[in-house]
Amino acid sequence: MKRVYTQEVDAFIREHASEMTCREMLTKLKEEFGFKATYVSVHSYYTKNHIQTCPRKGRKRPELRITTPEMDLYIHENHKGTGPTEMAARVNERFGTNFSQKQMSSYYKRNHLRSGLTGHFEKGQESWTKGKTWAEFMSPEGMENSRKYQFKKGNIPHNGNVPVGEMRIRIDRRRYRYWWQKLAQPNVWRQKHVLEWEKHHGPVPEGYVITFCDGDTTNWHIENLILSTKAQHAVKNRERIHGYDRESEIAANAIAELKITAARKRKKKGTKK
Repeated sequence: MKRVYTQEVDAFIREHASEMTCREMLTKLKEEFGFKATYVSVHSYYTKNHIQTCPRKGRKRPELRITTPEMDLYIHENHKGTGPTEMAARVNERFGTNFSQKQMSSYYKRNHLRSGLTGHFEKGQESWTKGKTWAEFMSPEGMENSRKYQFKKGNIPHNGNVPVGEMRIRIDRRRYRYWWQKLAQPNVWRQKHVLEWEKHHGPVPEGYVITFCDGDTTNWHIENLILSTKAQHAVKNRERIHGYDRESEIAANAIAELKITAARKRKKKGTKK
């Protein structure tokens, strides 16, 4: 049978809801009115009518509102161009409160307030320190600490004191490893396999690259290097026909050149294959 909450029952619930939990209210209703209902029924009645029950034992209901209507009006009227940190300071000074930046930031989010500040340097914006000396915007302690970390005249960075002739392995964006050699100070480096080729054969012609016969990009010795056109190198990569020694790499170049020639003839005839 449908439970009927009379006016007397409703008034009793609303009057004493803040004094007891939902289960305690159910017990009280049975004692006072002989009310026959379940916990689920009473709890649903609370929910439908937006009735707040008392907090659980040992817990204190938090104060939901931490600002007064006057504070709300002030914040809403002045939030444009004012971030949470500055607004917290202004509200604390004006109303004698102690809001933190985190509390004010949460207030902005709850009330969908946007200050319009991005934190970015706008085009044409000048630094606030422009034209000022250290003493005008830094404390004596700050100036002293800054001097400790200034570059001194003739200073050499920790990674710049590498002697000429030193070799290092570097990894490129494709995760290939290559030997590099330092040629001059302060920071002139070139790939070792290119230097080795130029030592025996002169500069690398335009449109050509140096490849490694055994596929090991750290093996820069001249017997492991071979000259290929960029087109041949591209075809070998696409078709995966690289060699594993000098003879097979030369054969791979020849196969690549045949494919390039065939493609040119097909293009000239206007056929797809």
